[in-house]
Amino acid sequence: MRHILGECLRAASLLCAAVAVILCMFYDGSGGARWGVLAALVVGAVCIGVWALLTRGAPPAGPSAPAPEHLPAPPSVLLRNPVDWYLTAGMILVAVAPWALFRFAAHQEIDPAAIVLGALPLGLWTGMVLWLTVKKLLIRPLSKEHRLLAQDAKAGRVVAVRFRLGSAEWLRFVPENSTDLIDPKLEHAQMLKLLDAEGKWYGVHGLHKDVNGPDHARKQLAVFGPRFAGEQVWMLWPQRWEIVLAVARRQRNPAYPVAVVADTGEMVWGYASLDYTDRYLTDSANLRATAPGLRARPVSPRPYFRGAVHGRMLLRLALAAAAFTPVLLDAVSGGVSALLGLVAAVAVMDAPFAARRGNTKVPDPSRWNIPPVEDLRTPPAAVQDAHGGRLG
Repeated sequence: MRHILGECLRAASLLCAAVAVILCMFYDGSGGARWGVLAALVVGAVCIGVWALLTRGAPPAGPSAPAPEHLPAPPSVLLRNPVDWYLTAGMILVAVAPWALFRFAAHQEIDPAAIVLGALPLGLWTGMVLWLTVKKLLIRPLSKEHRLLAQDAKAGRVVAVRFRLGSAEWLRFVPENSTDLIDPKLEHAQMLKLLDAEGKWYGVHGLHKDVNGPDHARKQLAVFGPRFAGEQVWMLWPQRWEIVLAVARRQRNPAYPVAVVADTGEMVWGYASLDYTDRYLTDSANLRATAPGLRARPVSPRPYFRGAVHGRMLLRLALAAAAFTPVLLDAVSGGVSALLGLVAAVAVMDAPFAARRGNTKVPDPSRWNIPPVEDLRTPPAAVQDAHGGRLG
């Protein structure tokens, strides 16, 4: 019930934002105060505030579920990541809102040439973000390597090994090429830590970072790790791993495509280092038939409020609302109105990037195991651990 209420509040806040943006697109500031836009913004702010209070203490793994039955064989159908409709709707609003805010504030207030000069980069922003949203969030193609794995599973055979899932690890390390002696800049990586039947550790990273919005893979690992910690899972590699290896050695970040599947049928796509993987791939006993018709679906992230992430985003949105309120109240005009509209537009544009910066730098200790910082400029063992194919 709590989860359903939280989802309704998120949807209501997005709906209110959409109403405000649509009104700004079809009206301007010449007709007096726009109370409808203000009302939509206030209701949306209340909804997101209640959602934040409701979810800030949400359990990491979601609601408890009965113990699943053991999957006797790997699944034959590996599905793509589901569409994140909330993120998609949010990115569409981020794409359109800056242009709508500036147009509302500047129309009939400043010279038309100045409006065109300001609207041109905002229009380019709208087109770029919409294109990326369609490609990355709606079409959401799998990489060629993961499509190969999915094809092998559907064809009936993959390399598959049972592991015990340890934890989701958030690694922080000083890169090898860093020259800073005091307060060096840290890099971050996330992975699943797994233990095989011989007691050897193995690491799986999520899908590569995405340029559009928060990193979906990171959110998936943050759910999958705590939810299935201590349980047995299937690790899948493609049957045609030799082809992958030949191509991967020519790439910048060589890795094997993998899928980690829990007995519930939930899974995550990922990558594993070429190192320490041959022991699984070259063992003929690990070449297994997949179960026809058995489907594995990527785990769905469970959103919850985090001050380090959502607080930064909401601060930008609050700045945008504060700058735009005098325009909506018809309290300013001319260049001041256009300038405030531009400030609001820029604040909205930066909001998702502010959230992403927090999401990539500040781990949640309730969902991640956070080892001490490693300096890769010194012990070679730290290099192997942080870059992860081996943890063992």
